[in-house]
Amino acid sequence: MAAKFAAHAKAYPACKKGNFAVMFGLALIPILAAVGVSVDYVRAYKVQTFMQDEVDTTALGSARLGQTGNYDPLIQLASTTINQRFGNGAWIEGLDVQGHWISATDFQVDASGTVPVTILSAVPGMPGGVPVSASATVRVAEPKYIYPPPTLSELDPDADDYNRIYVYCFDKTKKSEPDKGRSEEVAIADNAGTKYSYTMPSCDPGQVLSYRLKNVRNARKNKDLWDSKTATPYDYYTDTVLNNEGAEMYDLGGWKILQTVLCANLNECKGKSKGGILPEGTGQNPTFDTAACSPGKFMYYGWEDRPPGRGSSDQDYNDIRIIMSCPTVEAVGDRTVRLIR
Repeated sequence: MAAKFAAHAKAYPACKKGNFAVMFGLALIPILAAVGVSVDYVRAYKVQTFMQDEVDTTALGSARLGQTGNYDPLIQLASTTINQRFGNGAWIEGLDVQGHWISATDFQVDASGTVPVTILSAVPGMPGGVPVSASATVRVAEPKYIYPPPTLSELDPDADDYNRIYVYCFDKTKKSEPDKGRSEEVAIADNAGTKYSYTMPSCDPGQVLSYRLKNVRNARKNKDLWDSKTATPYDYYTDTVLNNEGAEMYDLGGWKILQTVLCANLNECKGKSKGGILPEGTGQNPTFDTAACSPGKFMYYGWEDRPPGRGSSDQDYNDIRIIMSCPTVEAVGDRTVRLIR
């Protein structure tokens, strides 16, 4: 049997019927694929590694310029450097480099492109290029947020309850202290038409501007009850913190008292029936916007003065309406930046 197989094998080179050529061609496809994957993977890895280094450097440099700096030349330099290193269309095609502030403290640079394949291009069914990308996010260390006064503050003047809104600075690291990490509280508006003269709190690095709603039942028309020790006020604090993406998070003590919406511009910060994006109607299930409040945008805060579980509630979340410009950032000491991802 073995001798017969050997005889057939020896006959393959002399075969004139094309069987050997066909089988060799079929066997060559996986060999080309294996070699091509190895070669083109190395090419793509080299491009991605260099691209990541450029993106990291660009993000660090751009963040050091601050919110008002012009980072466009650095973005263009990164694109030019990558193209010059690998030849536009040779080792990299369709290169795109973009950078922007994703929050008041975080600057992000993204780069993407395609590495043309070499040997793999000869393999049927294989792609013509390998996509590569790189991303870097830099955070300005020790941010101090600068909060302007509210752009709009409206409190329902027809409500039976008396409502007053305060702003304060909250430090989550001091939550266990007697003041619970709350400082510099000032009243800014109420639903009785009171005119408040105030200066916005200057929150230290690590502190976040937060809000308190003071609600006194059935007292709007009785000024003596607003701050009376005989009255029973309901106080709701937001104790706001920022997550790693720079989005606001609130500790409301379990009460569904607040709804927030991030608006790209002031025109969006109105009800849907008026062409805006704010939810309307009763019976709402309040939600919080999960995007970071970046400079140039606006955050809408809508309160329900009687949250579900504390008496009759229509759950329209428009008893108190505040629109705030997103904060800017003031550097503290030397402008220190670090890569976070």
